[in-house]
Amino acid sequence: MMSISSEAAEAHDSLTDEKELVSTYERLTALDGKRRFALAAASSHEEEVGRLSEYFEDIDRTWETFERTLWGHVSNFFKLAKESPQTLVRALRVVEMQEILDQEVATEAAEAEGGGAVESVANPRKNAKKSASSRNLPQQKLKVQGKGYKDKCYEEISKAVEARFNQLLTELVFEDLKGALEEAKKIGEELGDIYDFVAPCFPPRYEIFQLMVNLYTERFIQWLRLLSDRANDMTNIEILKVTGWVVEYQENLIGLGVDDSLAQVCSESGAMDPLMNAYVERMQATTRKWYLNILEADKVQAPKKTDDGKLYTPAAVDLFRILGEQVQIVRENSTDVMLYRIALAIIQVMIDFQAAQRQKLEEPASEIGLEALCAMINNNLRCYDLAMELSSSTLEALPQNYAEQVNFEDTCKGFLEVAKEAVHQTVSVIFEDPGVQELLVKLYQKDWLEAQVTEYLVATFSDYFSDVKMYIEERSFRRFVEACVEETIVVYVDHLLLQKNYIKEETIERMKLDEEVLMDFFREYISVSKVENRVRVLGDLRELASSESPDSFTLVYTNILEHQPDCPPEVVEKLVSLREGIPRKDAKEVVQECKEIYVNSLVDGNPPKAGFVFPKVKSLSASKGGLWRKLT
Repeated sequence: MMSISSEAAEAHDSLTDEKELVSTYERLTALDGKRRFALAAASSHEEEVGRLSEYFEDIDRTWETFERTLWGHVSNFFKLAKESPQTLVRALRVVEMQEILDQEVATEAAEAEGGGAVESVANPRKNAKKSASSRNLPQQKLKVQGKGYKDKCYEEISKAVEARFNQLLTELVFEDLKGALEEAKKIGEELGDIYDFVAPCFPPRYEIFQLMVNLYTERFIQWLRLLSDRANDMTNIEILKVTGWVVEYQENLIGLGVDDSLAQVCSESGAMDPLMNAYVERMQATTRKWYLNILEADKVQAPKKTDDGKLYTPAAVDLFRILGEQVQIVRENSTDVMLYRIALAIIQVMIDFQAAQRQKLEEPASEIGLEALCAMINNNLRCYDLAMELSSSTLEALPQNYAEQVNFEDTCKGFLEVAKEAVHQTVSVIFEDPGVQELLVKLYQKDWLEAQVTEYLVATFSDYFSDVKMYIEERSFRRFVEACVEETIVVYVDHLLLQKNYIKEETIERMKLDEEVLMDFFREYISVSKVENRVRVLGDLRELASSESPDSFTLVYTNILEHQPDCPPEVVEKLVSLREGIPRKDAKEVVQECKEIYVNSLVDGNPPKAGFVFPKVKSLSASKGGLWRKLT
């Protein structure tokens, strides 16, 4: 008993010397063994057990002091690892020694109970299911009545991390964003020291660096969620500073050897969604307000001219300059998921911009004006080129898994569609010209027969074409000419079917002259084949109008259907009705037979393909219902 007292005093005295931490632990452990032996020996004498317990109270108090010291060292792991790593290593050695002792005690107890339990305790890893989530404290709870030092070690580390984040999560996040970002940066950089100084002090199986990464990341996510709760109160610059910090944190982790997928947990967690939503919504709203103002200004301001006379407004270049800046800002200051969100937002901005232009195109062409329409054509071709460039650079910056979810191509093509619509509206400007309108109403009338319509019409076209050719790019000009040819043919067919004069030989001759005049004019601007393909329908209708027998009518109509499969039989009925000398019975027979030819040519109730003429002929759509009733 005297030796126990002496050893207890030595253990107590050694508490003040950090170098003696392991020795102190060994003394106290030995004293515990002697205490168990003494208590076991006196177990049959109750009074003796009581006196012995009082005698050993000093040992218990020494244990308490020792454990406070031990856990103080563990919780101070970050500072000790840099300033006194030996102290931290000694503390961890004690934890390991106690774990081994607990294992030995458990094995002895299991042997006393029976062999089956021995296997369970001797091979705990074989029988215990390891935790799947390394985020949680690794706790291997064996059926061991021990001190649980390893669990306590993880608990102290976790408490220390909580304390480290306390100011960030309870004060700075609500009061001082700048201070919070500085503190978050400082904390995040500590992982480098943890990798260099702390991790080497721990046994490798503790995987202490991975544990610390998980603990830090969990709390940073908590911080981001708190920031997101007040996303609407933060400016876009502040949001970018937060996402910029996330990028730095990710890069820091990757630099320390953390797997990319684990490094991106912060950005992929959804914690930043409200921040990204606020940023993206503001960007879209600001851009929308800007381009709507530009489009309004375009209505009152004359388009600008390039050195070679091409018309444009600054809208296209300015829009994509702004969108490109947004991409660049996010690329430099934010995460992959934020860049993905911006890419989707830019696509939506482009779709909305196209819709705003289409809405403008719904106005009468004459009110929009020729120059404004030509500028719109050029702008949208330029938009297409700029959109493709922006698409390419954005997709290159995105990781493949995000890039595969972004479809710029269809949206980029939308600008070509707007340009195409603007081309058609440019053609409408010509046909809405009062002088052109005066000529068109004279089609198939006296002035027309006297060469005072088509010849004058192409002269007017020529004036317009010289302007348009100077105003727009060559590729657009060719499409413009093709659209003008088509509109001319539609108008001529429509007026032919609307006019009420009988078709005579002079009418047929004048129709042939029209074809020649139109061919000669348009072939100056586009290929002969393209003009022929469009003017051919006038020649077909001329032949139909000049047919001399029922068989001739049906033969010509069959030929027309080869080129214009959607030419309805009411065209035949109208032209037959304008012919003198055809008996009513024969006329009815021709129309009925042509109707049958047409019906037999249909595929699933529809023409095999749509042509450019007859769907646009207004007189047909207005009279179709009545005609079909007559035919049936």
